[in-house]
Amino acid sequence: MSIDPIATAQSWGAAKKGSAPAAAPAVSFGELLSRSAVPEQVSAATAAEILRLKMLSCAMSLGGDEQRPAATRSMGVQGLLDRFLEQLPQTGGAGAAAANAAEPVVGAETGVAGSEAAAVAVSSDTFAGHLPTDAIIEKASRRYGVDGGLIRAIIKAESNFNPRAVSSAGAQGLMQLMPATARGLGVTDSFDPEQNIMAGTRFLKDMLRRYGGNINEALAAYNWGPGNVDRHGIDNLPRETRSYLGRVKGYYSQNIG
Repeated sequence: MSIDPIATAQSWGAAKKGSAPAAAPAVSFGELLSRSAVPEQVSAATAAEILRLKMLSCAMSLGGDEQRPAATRSMGVQGLLDRFLEQLPQTGGAGAAAANAAEPVVGAETGVAGSEAAAVAVSSDTFAGHLPTDAIIEKASRRYGVDGGLIRAIIKAESNFNPRAVSSAGAQGLMQLMPATARGLGVTDSFDPEQNIMAGTRFLKDMLRRYGGNINEALAAYNWGPGNVDRHGIDNLPRETRSYLGRVKGYYSQNIG
């Protein structure tokens, strides 16, 4: 439905000039809008038109309508907008439960857990107000110069994109940061997707720089700890760390998103 504000204003002016007052409308403006919408689904085009009409409604109400409660004036329009917002896909983490995995390597020094996170019972909140996970990954990729595909592969291996994942060792969030390491990286909430991914990518960048860009050593250090890699090298990695490298590189080659 479309309303021409100029034509509407002219018709109102003509009515005011007449000898008899105009009859009161049978239904409110909000009810008229609500009746005109398709109840099952509100399209993006309809939502845009609703917003335009809502602005027009506010302009029209500057006269004698000010005494009516705001909720009454906009109830029908707001209901349609709410319906449209409910149709939008949820953002943030993938929301899938993380796969269970073995205990991290005993004595690992890194602040990042060395396995896919063992998920705890968590709510399926959508982290309203946060950037979508892909947008955060791209932001981290640009800031630290790390391939976004590698970041995604690590998140897949660490938490299966579950932002509330917690491992048996206590590592938290998408990139499975241990509390001590998270604090060292300036993280105040490891379950905040943006803080977690930015800090995890920064740690990964440090490992890549430390080992001259060698992805095997960097990933081993991310999982097993840089101290262990420095002392023992990567020729005799623990089975869990070897499995971790295989998973991450497999996801990376598949361009997991």
